[in-house]
Amino acid sequence: MKKYSKQREIILESLKSRKDHPTAEKLFMDLKKQMPELGIATVYRNLTELCEEGLIIKVKSRTGPDRYDGNELPHIHFECKKCGDFIDIYLTETQIKQMYSIMKKLSGEVEAEYENSEIYLTGLCKRCKNIVKKVV
Repeated sequence: MKKYSKQREIILESLKSRKDHPTAEKLFMDLKKQMPELGIATVYRNLTELCEEGLIIKVKSRTGPDRYDGNELPHIHFECKKCGDFIDIYLTETQIKQMYSIMKKLSGEVEAEYENSEIYLTGLCKRCKNIVKKVV
């Protein structure tokens, strides 16, 4: 674990309390209000370190810049390809076990050992889907 810093603590706590999967820039702008001396390079450096330590995850966006997530509960990300919002889809214990079994089986087909997976779903969120329906 890296040395403690107030900036690191604020970045981590912010990500753990959010549901919006902010970009580094959005996080920086939000945190700058409570910590005016915070620099964008500090945010990027801490995000990289927190990802390396497994305390947060970087979510690769298909519609824009990478996002960050501090949610530790098992979940899948859904990204709306129209508005770019991310939505967390939570899994039940049974679903987690089923997915683990499937992933382990798939890995076995290429004679590999399964450890972990990141699943991203893309499509239209409820709001964007309803807008498309109204237009058509």
